[in-house]
Amino acid sequence: MRKFTLAALAILALFGWVLLEMGEDRPRSDGYLVLALSWTPSWCAVEGAARGDARCEAGSGAGWLVHGLWPQHDGGTWPEFCETEYPSPSRAALQGMMDIMGSVGLARHQWAKHGSCSGRDAQAYFAQTRAAFTGLDFPQSLHADAQPNQITPDRLLAEFRAANPRIGPDMVALTCRAGMAQELRLCLTHDLEPRRCDDGLLARGCSARMVTLPSRP
Repeated sequence: MRKFTLAALAILALFGWVLLEMGEDRPRSDGYLVLALSWTPSWCAVEGAARGDARCEAGSGAGWLVHGLWPQHDGGTWPEFCETEYPSPSRAALQGMMDIMGSVGLARHQWAKHGSCSGRDAQAYFAQTRAAFTGLDFPQSLHADAQPNQITPDRLLAEFRAANPRIGPDMVALTCRAGMAQELRLCLTHDLEPRRCDDGLLARGCSARMVTLPSRP
């Protein structure tokens, strides 16, 4: 009887360890979300225009668009490409994100890489993404309609926070690339309330003295 009990406990322990390992790629109840917002003309200048992307064509007017809504762990890591019980989004659901993401391919990729880790189905994940984006205001100074806008990272962040007073200094970071403002990364609770970003995300913020916001196509 004792041998049976020990064997059973060993099996249970092994099973629990497997579940723990699997859980690293599953959504957690802790953690938070990062809403990544791309200044599309910067992306176009670096790579999008060379791809012939429609967002970069003259007259598209593409400005701040959603790159993605990313589940994060509190410790600064994040899950990706999680196994999920939910089916892939329909073509109609992907098309429905075009106005804020600009690309069916991007919407599909974001669901596969990040939405699958959200614990939500595609419809709910995209609805949450839309709610996070449409709740924000972007001052005219951060649109660069007529000509490129030269600005310091601190000033850009300050103007964004001034337009969205609930966002504190440690709740959003700016990334840059090739001398251009690239993305605003806003940290949110699962209820879409602004919250502090983890130290690693803040440390990856832009360190340039000045950045350019290229004008919209």
